[in-house]
Amino acid sequence: MKKNFFRLICLSLMTIGAVSCSSSDDSTVIVEPNPNPNPNPNPNPNPNPGPQSKFVHKTLIEDVTGAWCQWCPRVTHAIELATGHATLGDKVVPVAIHYGDVMQISAGNTLNNFFNVDGYPFAIINRGATWQSPENNNLAQAYNSIKQEGSSVGIKISSDLTNNGGSITASFKFSEGYEGLKYVVYIIENGVIRTDDPQKNSTTFYGGISPNPNFVHNDVLMAVSGNARGNELGNVAANAEVIKANQTVQYTLNNNDLSKVEVVVFVTDSTGKNVLNVQKAHANETVDYQVIQ
Repeated sequence: MKKNFFRLICLSLMTIGAVSCSSSDDSTVIVEPNPNPNPNPNPNPNPNPGPQSKFVHKTLIEDVTGAWCQWCPRVTHAIELATGHATLGDKVVPVAIHYGDVMQISAGNTLNNFFNVDGYPFAIINRGATWQSPENNNLAQAYNSIKQEGSSVGIKISSDLTNNGGSITASFKFSEGYEGLKYVVYIIENGVIRTDDPQKNSTTFYGGISPNPNFVHNDVLMAVSGNARGNELGNVAANAEVIKANQTVQYTLNNNDLSKVEVVVFVTDSTGKNVLNVQKAHANETVDYQVIQ
């Protein structure tokens, strides 16, 4: 019934040339750019128009970690410092990908191999650059990856989640055309304490306790919709919007507390190893496109 209703809506919209639609399981809607946005164009248009709108750019930090790792809390500390910055902190989006402990999900192994991790601690910025010596709080590398001029890719997130799963709608707008894009949808959980698998912590940042049964793990990757290396977004035209609805996820929360759950969505180039932009939203919160004025 839903698919038939979706097809009816699509046919109606296609009749007026507004959108092209797909009846795939993810209910993709592509809103095509208007080829003539001005019905009465100036006969002498400005030959040098200003740049198209840009979207607030944020940087993704993927931290491959484990409770068994003595040095990994140094990366955790560096992430806390980065996200705590007064003006840049909200532009840093971390994800802790656990590997080899009780918090690992299947994507942990996939991403560990995808990043070709050969030593710990390990964190990668925008999937393109290893965070060099983050345990020594090399925050400049993270901050310098934030493009102050903005990104040509905007991301909007909404979700319908419960304590064990649900669906996400990820929408994307583009101020320039791209080919072969990919997107990733993560579910992360904050405030996780696992006394059954205590953090092997020998650092002084958290009291120098080894092991530390009360270590708080934040940004823990709990679920991925589709492929953690990237789902196909395809070719897009400038000023187009692509909506990926019904991105389903299932998970088992550590805290059984939905208020500690967040959704992370990001877009990469065709290689899957260059993040163009990333956005984060709390569960069941809508975060709209963030346009630079």
